[in-house]
Amino acid sequence: MDVLVALGVSIGILIAAWTYIALGTAAALPVWAGIVAWGCFFAAGGKTTGLTKTIASNVSGVFWAFVALYLSASLPGIGALSLLVGVAALFMVLQSKIPALSFIPGAFLGAATAVSVVVGAEGKFPHPWARTVVALVLGAVFGYLSEMLAGAIARKPRRAGL
Repeated sequence: MDVLVALGVSIGILIAAWTYIALGTAAALPVWAGIVAWGCFFAAGGKTTGLTKTIASNVSGVFWAFVALYLSASLPGIGALSLLVGVAALFMVLQSKIPALSFIPGAFLGAATAVSVVVGAEGKFPHPWARTVVALVLGAVFGYLSEMLAGAIARKPRRAGL
């Protein structure tokens, strides 16, 4: 099978496993957060570099979202929150001077995912920040595994004379 079909098969198999693991554990991880990181892995170029950049940038985004929301809780008004989100965005861009954090979209997607999970989880389950980080990291790892599995099952071109 060609590489694209192999990738589709590997992602199909592993995303089914991811969904089962995420929903079937006591942690009740947000399935879609893992899928966001999975997409980030491929957008960051895949391989070990894509894995490193995805995990680092996604987790940094979670951190900046946490800082903005934590500080805004003690400040009145939407103006304070808006300013803090702007400052967080500034730092998510500036941190890209560090090679592991150079995938700017990953930071923004990590932050947006965290805010979405945390706001959506209010009163529903404990530790939404930690669950978000776990789901993002596992999603990136599953992306890496799907790339490796695709490489293993793809048809290798035959060499001349064999």
